[in-house]
Amino acid sequence: MKTQTFTDTLVVVTCGATGCGQTFGMTEAFYRQVRDSHETWYCPSGHPRAYLGESAIEKERRLRQAAERQAGYARASRDAARDQAEAAERSARAYKGHATRLRNHIANGVCPVPSCRRSFENVRRHIAGQHPDWAHEHPDALTP
Repeated sequence: MKTQTFTDTLVVVTCGATGCGQTFGMTEAFYRQVRDSHETWYCPSGHPRAYLGESAIEKERRLRQAAERQAGYARASRDAARDQAEAAERSARAYKGHATRLRNHIANGVCPVPSCRRSFENVRRHIAGQHPDWAHEHPDALTP
């Protein structure tokens, strides 16, 4: 009788087919292959078996992709918030510039109402008497 030396690792498995329950060993490499690929394999009694659950590699990939998606959402949210803050800052600067131009018109004695633009010695009194709606809409322009 010849003797052979086995140097691989065996994984002990029990067949789960109804009425089988046979315990046997398979190499660790074969076990990993069928577990990761979900291929059908057969127990020594001929029952078809397959590992249908999510493998460790698939779980790792799914979790990594979910983390990458989450990071992408966080980056997009951060960028949107930054864009909104920049837009608000630009709007505030534009409003401040507009109010300054109106105050300068008033300081120079020019009525700031677009349809009027006449010069007066007391522009504030003219605006209060002739353009009360405009004065109500632009209170910042009338403060010195």
